[in-house]
Amino acid sequence: MLISVKDFPGILLTVLLALVALWLAKYVSLSVTLIAIILGFVIGNLWRLPEGLRDGVSWTECHVLSMAVALLGAQLNVLVLAQLSGFSALLVTGGLLVTFVVTWLLAKPLGVDRSTASLLASGQGICGTAAVMASQKVVQAPAAQAALVVAWVNFLGFAGIFLLPALLGGWFNGNDQLAGHLIGNTLQSMGHVVAAGFTLSDDTGQLAVLIKMGRILMLIPVLLLLIFWQSRVITANVQEPVEQPSYWRLVPWFIWVFLLLTLASSMGWLGAQVQAVTEQLSDFLFVMAMVAIGLGIRLKTIGANGAPLMLLGGVVFVVQIAFSLMLLVYLQ
Repeated sequence: MLISVKDFPGILLTVLLALVALWLAKYVSLSVTLIAIILGFVIGNLWRLPEGLRDGVSWTECHVLSMAVALLGAQLNVLVLAQLSGFSALLVTGGLLVTFVVTWLLAKPLGVDRSTASLLASGQGICGTAAVMASQKVVQAPAAQAALVVAWVNFLGFAGIFLLPALLGGWFNGNDQLAGHLIGNTLQSMGHVVAAGFTLSDDTGQLAVLIKMGRILMLIPVLLLLIFWQSRVITANVQEPVEQPSYWRLVPWFIWVFLLLTLASSMGWLGAQVQAVTEQLSDFLFVMAMVAIGLGIRLKTIGANGAPLMLLGGVVFVVQIAFSLMLLVYLQ
């Protein structure tokens, strides 16, 4: 975690490219995290990074990402769960469970490794980029794979902004309850949910945001379960008998900070100004980390892993929509 003088040039590069990505986001209809990955990818493939920049870029990829995930906790409030109806809670938890199960079942036949599948399920089922990168820190998947997952999850969410309103407008026009539940329970990031929901109506948008907040709060138990799963994988791969590891020690430091900030936010101990600052800081740190990850992706990585991942993500997204529609039409 300690930073050294030799890291500064690489860190400064990621800061400058993050600012460029934020500027481009004003003129390009893509999420800033996706722009940051693409920007880093293009530069990294056109220009071989000098040795003096690589240490700082690697430091940003690892430690800045951890800080960004930790600060996410200040934006969460577990009391939101009390606002969800019993049916809404069933929809959220059922949708998340189906997302993980289907992703894991299809991953092996499609040639996607289990850790990458976990990243995809987290991004699709919870909250896009933030969930992918938080999970990547836990399951220790390659950063290049995480970047591919982020890019594809963002693209699916972008497509969903147009797909779901068209679907709902054609078949379920005027049903704000159904539309809000479907959009909130399927689209990948809060930005996607807001854009699609308020396109239809204010009531649809407000309900979709509430459902989405319920999904975002599922990041806490999912991360803890992934930590448990990762510990079992590590133990199973050790040839000689070893002492059972302490699960307290297996939890990375940024998860503890994340949980403490979530508690503080839920109890109202953080003022609105503090929450606004931490949100802006977390967003910028995420952009820096995405730039650093993009700088490390090579074309051959996409060629070897891109197609199976894209197919898996597309199928899972269709399953999410179909499952949510089924519950909404037959159980609500």
